[in-house]
Amino acid sequence: MRSIPTDLLRAFVTVIDLRGYTRAGEQLGRTQPAISLQIKRLQGLLGISLFTKDGGSQLSEQGELVAGYARRILALNDEMMLKLTNRDSKGKLRLGIPNDYADHFLPKLMASFARDGADITFDVVCDLSHNLLEGMRKGQYDIVVAMTPDGPSEGAFVTWKEPLAWVGGASAPTGQSADAGTKGPLRIVCYPEGCLYRRNMLTALQRDGRSFELVYTSPSLSGLEAAVGAGFGMTVLARRIVPSALSIVEPASHLPRLADVVVGIYVGPDCQRSAVARSFAARFADMFVAEQGTARAG
Repeated sequence: MRSIPTDLLRAFVTVIDLRGYTRAGEQLGRTQPAISLQIKRLQGLLGISLFTKDGGSQLSEQGELVAGYARRILALNDEMMLKLTNRDSKGKLRLGIPNDYADHFLPKLMASFARDGADITFDVVCDLSHNLLEGMRKGQYDIVVAMTPDGPSEGAFVTWKEPLAWVGGASAPTGQSADAGTKGPLRIVCYPEGCLYRRNMLTALQRDGRSFELVYTSPSLSGLEAAVGAGFGMTVLARRIVPSALSIVEPASHLPRLADVVVGIYVGPDCQRSAVARSFAARFADMFVAEQGTARAG
């Protein structure tokens, strides 16, 4: 049975995440031709084409399958090496993450670390993505999960596209939640200025000439959930992290379609923390990918 070197899988995943061979080379400390050779070698070992065209970054159907396995293999590899090398995993990892992602993902992630007996402590800050990325540049965080509008910021460890959705109260039928807004300005519940959900939502409404009114602003997901659940207005959230107490309202003639956002995990350059941070980031990324796969299957 053939074995696939992890350096080839890491090059492949990095090309996907950074959407190019040159940027992948910069991230991995290799030249663009070297990355290209690694991808060709991987395709040769697998006997398939990973991308729809040579030198491109659009995955083929088989490439999508390989990418999912590659992330899981790399996450396990990094976790194993971290434990075997007996690096200092004590102390704090400084994590910056948007509020709703923290509410949805951190309980599952912390439970997995507790089961494994990982000796890591965390200092978690929830903030808007642009503030978190600025904090990362200033050395305030070891890991940041952040959204960007068009493409990843510099130095992304892994990225993916996140679809957004209109969200209303679960008690109101979908049609009623949306139709109610056609009688006057759409009542908007949202995070503070600077939030990409808010930016995408208002841009879509303005593009379609739809009148709206900001009726409730809160920095916390629980605050938005309370207002939307009470029927005070509508909001926009990442589709897969909509709280169970709320419901997704599909776009119609009076609710414009929303652009996707790009979500990335970013790891700081601190050498003393990087092994632990990258292992954590790999496990975090694996959780995101696994949940995406479950959502597609459902």
